Amino acid sequence: MRTRIRDATIVGAVIMTMTLVATVTADPGQRGRPTQPAAQNAGAEANGRTVYTKSGCDTCHGPAGSGTAAAPRIAATALPLQGFISYVRKPAATMPPQSAQMVSDRDLTDIYAFLHSPAAQAVQANPAAPQAALVTAGAALYRKNGCYECHVNEGQGGANGPRLGPNPIPFPRFATYVRNPTGDMPPFTAKVLSDQDLASIYAFLQARTEPKPVSSIPLLSQ
Repeated sequence: MRTRIRDATIVGAVIMTMTLVATVTADPGQRGRPTQPAAQNAGAEANGRTVYTKSGCDTCHGPAGSGTAAAPRIAATALPLQGFISYVRKPAATMPPQSAQMVSDRDLTDIYAFLHSPAAQAVQANPAAPQAALVTAGAALYRKNGCYECHVNEGQGGANGPRLGPNPIPFPRFATYVRNPTGDMPPFTAKVLSDQDLASIYAFLQARTEPKPVSSIPLLSQ
């Protein structure tokens, strides 16, 4: 009888030890965090991507938060979720605050999930297509708002306006000047051109190619 009790005690101790080892060696990022079904995660990431684009975050921060000249990288941000939400509510620099009426905490949580998702990483791995779309949008806005009338078709400048691209001035200075210009240039308020529109135009100017040197053109090098 004693032998059976002793054997049962030993078996119980072994089982408890194995359970403790499994708990300690488990992924520390999973401990204390409820496991969500894959479908639920996918739904949050998909909604986050939709809200991210609908809210215009992609224009300044890039299609997957990889950053642009207008705003820094936020993909896979090291900020905890609550810190991320707090910053969006009360940001620094030129970023406008986003109230809960504009984007809810739930939507920000989904955006956060998108920025940490494999889908966002895939977009960042191939940024050429999204950047091309941004440049195309900027070209359309450049023409629609008559920028070409003074700065010429490619932003190279002319008799009525200085050169804008390639290698434009830093975006904060660019945006400030468009809002409060000098000389004969009319101001473009946020109602006429949003910050997102300015970022697109800026991308268009960045994409302009350098002109060929005069020495490479026979008729002009003589």
